[in-house]
Amino acid sequence: MKKIKSLVASLALIASASVFATPVTLNGEAPDLQAVINSLYQSAACPTCSLVTQAPNVNLNQAAESGQFQIEASGGSIATMIIEVAGNSAFNTFGIYDPNNPANFLQLFSGGSSSGGQSILQVSDTFLFTSNFGFGGTAQFTSQSFGYYLGTANGPTFYSQAELNGGNDQMVAFQGDGDKIKLPGKPAGIWGSSSFIFAWEDQSVPGSDKDYQDMVVYVESITAVPEPGSLALLGLGLAGLAATARRKRTAS
Repeated sequence: MKKIKSLVASLALIASASVFATPVTLNGEAPDLQAVINSLYQSAACPTCSLVTQAPNVNLNQAAESGQFQIEASGGSIATMIIEVAGNSAFNTFGIYDPNNPANFLQLFSGGSSSGGQSILQVSDTFLFTSNFGFGGTAQFTSQSFGYYLGTANGPTFYSQAELNGGNDQMVAFQGDGDKIKLPGKPAGIWGSSSFIFAWEDQSVPGSDKDYQDMVVYVESITAVPEPGSLALLGLGLAGLAATARRKRTAS
């Protein structure tokens, strides 16, 4: 039964993946997003890393995510800065917000954060989120779900949920599938399925260069919250399989 559920879940994600494909401009400002991600793969700095040819294509292999996430069972997650090349890098901030109240947020990085810098996020069973940024901070959310934002010291400007940006995707995401990579200043390790790379555009997308390399962050130990449409597809698939199983039992 676990295999059946996994198969249907995979089909649901494949069916919904095209919804999340956002065009990324390449060969503009250097390094472009593809070069940023490729730099995590095999090189002189990491001869044992996975081949660059195994790196996700930034236009074809985006993760099917709704912009909402949850920390896994440990209640803790680490965010690692990969690169920040935006003209606004001194002012940009990164953090999480409550999807039920986007004005409620918790900062994880400041504009001055450098490559390899890390921030620890924790959540309690009462949905109190805690960050070790600066002198530490807390925010009481309404559930265990949260989104990520790119903003200023005053809070979010752009959100991981496109609907909060007027329908525009200000962030593209890539999910690990077992490749071995090397983050800045860290030993090489596995990029697993509970870890994502989030790549941001820090100008409003309709008038931006759409290169999505203004801030690139690696976040681990999180799970994407599926879109309702994906859940419905998954439910229909499981219902169909269950009905088939019942018919087979009846026939036998």
